[in-house]
Amino acid sequence: MASYSCTPARGGMLTSLALSSLLGLSLLSPAAQAEGGFVGLQGGITDSQDMDSFGNTIKLTFGPNITDRLALEFGIMDIGEASYDDPKADFTDVADDKPPTFKNAKHGTVAGTKATASEQAYATYTGFASARPQSFLITFRYRFPLTDSIDFFLKTGANLWVADYDTVEIKAFQDQTISRRIVSTKQTSAVDQISGGGFFWRALPDLALRAELETTALDSKEFSRVRFQLITLGAQYEF
Repeated sequence: MASYSCTPARGGMLTSLALSSLLGLSLLSPAAQAEGGFVGLQGGITDSQDMDSFGNTIKLTFGPNITDRLALEFGIMDIGEASYDDPKADFTDVADDKPPTFKNAKHGTVAGTKATASEQAYATYTGFASARPQSFLITFRYRFPLTDSIDFFLKTGANLWVADYDTVEIKAFQDQTISRRIVSTKQTSAVDQISGGGFFWRALPDLALRAELETTALDSKEFSRVRFQLITLGAQYEF
């Protein structure tokens, strides 16, 4: 699924999510509820090979069962804050005409300034530091019964996300002092695909434990594409 990126105000994005929620609720009509509906809550861990640190995932899901195997699933998800480690300053061979350099600075830009009569040489790194994505999910989920109490399922759909992100500025001076500050906090949003699979174990007739592995991406013109894997465990109530 192609990613669509934009930078709306928070109010506009929240309005879009509210309208999506109303659309979802409208589908919970008597016809759509021929097989009932569900609501669930899950929590778990976030992992990424693209970023250096990340928070925990929490997700609320709800929707109608279209058939006894196919469900239209809506969700509200927070995967926590994800961030890059700051680049490391390298003071090797620093001189008046050669400012410090930075290692592992691929997520930003580096500019060098030579020494003057009143100022020592220094280098400045400016780049993406962290983001806190929050999502509204629209997916289709299909169950495959394995036993009387255990089902396997697959799902795919759209991840409509919005994230506040920070840009950091780090200066490394000739005398090996370093300064760091957040220069801006902005917001971006996009629509990306989310896919996954997992298992249901029906502990009670109307209550199931749910274990799930999902993968999704943040693909915005504001920063390089990053991919996340989400492992969650929770409970789902069927009605």
